[in-house]
Amino acid sequence: MAISPILPRVIAFFRRHPVLLLFAFTPGIPEYLSGSTAVWPVVLAPGGFFLFLALNLGLYGPGVLLVREAHVRWNKGWSTVLLLGGAYGLLEEGTALATLFNPRASVVGGLGTYGHAYGVSWVWLLGVLGVHMVYSVGLPIVLLGLALPATRGRPFLTGYRLSLTVAVYALDISVLAYAVHYSAGALLLVLAAVAAGLLWVVAWRLPAGRLDPPSPGPRRLPRTFFLLGLSYFLLLVAVPGFLGDLHLPAFVAGGVDLALTALLFLVIWQGIGRAANEPQMISLAVGILLPLLVFGLFAQWFLPIVLLLDAVVGLFFLTLWRHYRPVSGPLPVPVGVVPA
Repeated sequence: MAISPILPRVIAFFRRHPVLLLFAFTPGIPEYLSGSTAVWPVVLAPGGFFLFLALNLGLYGPGVLLVREAHVRWNKGWSTVLLLGGAYGLLEEGTALATLFNPRASVVGGLGTYGHAYGVSWVWLLGVLGVHMVYSVGLPIVLLGLALPATRGRPFLTGYRLSLTVAVYALDISVLAYAVHYSAGALLLVLAAVAAGLLWVVAWRLPAGRLDPPSPGPRRLPRTFFLLGLSYFLLLVAVPGFLGDLHLPAFVAGGVDLALTALLFLVIWQGIGRAANEPQMISLAVGILLPLLVFGLFAQWFLPIVLLLDAVVGLFFLTLWRHYRPVSGPLPVPVGVVPA
């Protein structure tokens, strides 16, 4: 059957069930496209695959729902989403999986010992929080708004759904913490939870619009944001590893990486605009995702079923681009718009 008759049905389905699309983005992007959780066990070990899928959905799904709900109900900007994404990362990597504290955690690699002090892997902390702020939380919320614009500003967790989401999130964190069974010490776990709580307070108290992009419309063409998106993955992965190979002190690597990442965010913030920026947002998302897709494909080359997911991602962005592609001429400058 051709793709074209199927696509409208898929779009109609997700319009009726937008939460499922959000759940496809996360854990889909940070776990399965990246290869952090492999896709090929769905064929060779389906029981294990669906067990990990349930755990991932129970962690990422409620987390991104709660962040989005706060973003919508508080009517705050994207700085709030990034702050709450950092809080999410502290809860996942600190209280649930303890990768911030366990220098021998398999996913941490050499960063477990490089920059590990006072029980915390600091260089790893900076990088993994950047992953969760963007790949786990920020990007899925952006893509949902682009794919289903009618959901922008619409709360999902009405009535009992909010309490149920918090309960599922807490239960999944508890189950993962028990399964990992790494004793980081009560003090570190409490500090991680307190730091996450403080980020929520800052995000809540931050005045609406205080850190919104300064220009009403985008100042740069979409291709510029594609290149900026590519740079983000390199900063997360290449810079700490390269500086570590030079045997520089860990605080130097962490400081350089943090400064470059802050500079990148500043450039994006100054040029993305508050509205009429959909082509720029799509290009930025493609740039952020493309290196992750390549990395995930190499990580899962044993049985590259992930190529099917990559094809779906390509079709998704092609559909978005056809819908939002910019018209020829100068960059649009919206007048009298309300920030998204």
